Amino acid sequence: MGFLKKLLMILSVTSAAIALSACASTKMEYAESATIDIYPGPSMQGISRHLPENTIGSRLRGGVAIGASEKIGLDSVYNKGDWDSVEVDARYKIKYLPVWGSIDKFVKGKLFTMNIGFGIYHGIYASTGFGINTKYFELGVQSFQRFTYESFNYHAYEKKEDESLEKIEDTNNNDKLVFQYGAGAYASLFIKSVTLSYNGNVYRPNKSIVINDPIPEISFATPYVFTNNFLISYWYSDTIEFQLGITNLLVDFNGGNWSLMAGVSLWTF
Repeated sequence: MGFLKKLLMILSVTSAAIALSACASTKMEYAESATIDIYPGPSMQGISRHLPENTIGSRLRGGVAIGASEKIGLDSVYNKGDWDSVEVDARYKIKYLPVWGSIDKFVKGKLFTMNIGFGIYHGIYASTGFGINTKYFELGVQSFQRFTYESFNYHAYEKKEDESLEKIEDTNNNDKLVFQYGAGAYASLFIKSVTLSYNGNVYRPNKSIVINDPIPEISFATPYVFTNNFLISYWYSDTIEFQLGITNLLVDFNGGNWSLMAGVSLWTF
């Protein structure tokens, strides 16, 4: 029940923030340039091992992530509406935070599993998932909601009451509290005490909902960000799991930014 109460609280705060942001925002007619911070999506893993039928388990995990920050130029980003022929000089700025961790709860029936989790992964997030767990492998889907900080720099134009255009800009790299949401999937193969895992997710940075100091409503759509985690686990015991992996960050399936991650999980059954 404690997990459900926390999730309901997060959803309530988010709903209120969305309403306040909508009231405070103004519309951007068109943009000349924009640079948006992006982070990898949360590493939302499955159980990484076979669980007996009718089992309830909890996992506490944590680790480190090492990656190089860089800016990626975005192609074919255009304004909408009357300015759909005006291309935006748009960039993503990839950023990494060094530590991550989560608390997850899993419930398994005969074959199907469900889980709920809360964690720290480039912000504070909540996740839910459904899947299947067999003797040799597992498959599942998950979704996440995350509060994080994001810097959005832009040069743009806003229409005034007399229909004239006024230039607006923000180039101060001010971090704004935002709410993000995305979806993903996971799969694992069990080989005795070793597990080979993949989990990935996707979200769209321009769909981030600004909580404080809202920016004008942007007039263009930015590419999707795909996060792919490839992991190998070693089960030291039934309750201790060590992991090592790599993360690949893609922008609309183009290019790639690589980073390393390592962690340990402690289980209770």
